[in-house]
Amino acid sequence: MTLNRQFWIITGCALVGYFALRSLPDTQCAFLHSDHQPVVVGGVEFCGINEEANYYHPKSLQFPVRLNIRLAPSGDKGSLQLIREDGTAYLHHEVALTHTEKVHLHLRQLGGRLAYIHLHPEAQEDGTWNFQFPPEFSNGNPGGNYQAFVDFADQRSGRVLLAEAKMNSPTTNGSPVTPSARNQLVSLQTSSQRTGDSAVIRVKLSGPAGAKLKLQPIMGSLGHAVLMGPMEAQPGYAHMHPSLEGGEYGEAPSLAFKLRLPAPGVYDFWLNISDGKSDTLHATLTVTR
Repeated sequence: MTLNRQFWIITGCALVGYFALRSLPDTQCAFLHSDHQPVVVGGVEFCGINEEANYYHPKSLQFPVRLNIRLAPSGDKGSLQLIREDGTAYLHHEVALTHTEKVHLHLRQLGGRLAYIHLHPEAQEDGTWNFQFPPEFSNGNPGGNYQAFVDFADQRSGRVLLAEAKMNSPTTNGSPVTPSARNQLVSLQTSSQRTGDSAVIRVKLSGPAGAKLKLQPIMGSLGHAVLMGPMEAQPGYAHMHPSLEGGEYGEAPSLAFKLRLPAPGVYDFWLNISDGKSDTLHATLTVTR
C-alpha cells in the first residue's frame, strides 16, 4: 500500500469519526430521549410531544467510562467510582447537574426478592461517590446480587454517559421483606406491545386504599420511570420521564411515558413518584414480536 493511499484511508476514517461524534446528542434528555423539546409547567419538566425514550444496554454502546461499585460488609451502604479510559475518576466538579442531581444510580436486586431503588451518591474529594440505603430498603433485605446502572453528564462536554456493573451483597438467613409502596399503581396500559413500535405507556395512580393523590415534583419531574428486563435475555434499561397530557394533577392522576419498545419479553416497570415523600411503585410490561 502506497503512502498516498494510506494517507487518504486515515483521513477518511478520521472524518467519519469526527462527524459521528458531532452527531451525538449533547444533553442528557437529547440522549435519553430523541428530539428533546421539553415542556416546563410551573417549574416541572415534561417530555415534548415527539419524544420517546429508548432501551439501552450501556456495555454494548461502549461508553468511555467504567463503573466500579461495591457494598460495605453491612450491606446497607456502598460506594462507586466513574473511571475514564485514562484511569482517572470523575470528581464532583467534573459532573453536571441532570434533573437536579449529579449522578443517578439505578439498583435492581437480582436475588432474594424483587426490589429496585433510585439513589444519588454523594461525592468525596478523591472521586469516590458514597450512597446509603434508606431503612425501608435495607430492613429485611436478604442481600445477594445487584445490577447497577448509572447515568450522568460530563460537565465539560455536556454529554450523557451510561455505565453498568454488577455487585454482591452479603446474604442473610432471615425472611426477606420486600419494600412496600404507600400509594397504588392502579393500572398500566400501553398503546402497543410489539417490539420496535413507538408506544405510549399510561399509568393510573391513587393514594393508599384508593384515596386522593396529589403528585409533587421529584428531581424536577412528576415521575421517573425505569424499565428493566431479564438480565440474561434483555440486559439494559430505559429511563423515562412523563409527557404532558393533562391528567397529571387530578385526584387520581395519570402519567404517560413514550418508549420505543425493546425486544420481546416481560419487563419490570418501576415508577418513582412523590406525594411529599419518595415512593416507588411496580408493574410489569409484556413486549411481543
